[in-house]
Amino acid sequence: MYRKSLNPALEYHGAESGRMRARAKHGKIFLTGERVLETGIYEVIHDRRHRPSHEVVMHAKDLFPACDQCHARVRFKLVRTAPYIFDDEDFVAEP
Repeated sequence: MYRKSLNPALEYHGAESGRMRARAKHGKIFLTGERVLETGIYEVIHDRRHRPSHEVVMHAKDLFPACDQCHARVRFKLVRTAPYIFDDEDFVAEP
């Protein structure tokens, strides 16, 4: 069952997940060398349109990389947060 959130920045992703995930609404652009703040799906926007924009998964605490063609002129925009499965307590390997 889908229920509309009181906070429009949050969206419910199914009863089986039982979790709310933030949708990117701020539109902030991230640059090469900056630290990834949230694990999720990012749009990659290349300089001079040598390649159409595309989506990638970035892990929190990594650095946004340079493109082989655009170098530091590539930009990243958060599409939506998505937790990395091995950061989830149900999937962490036991010692």
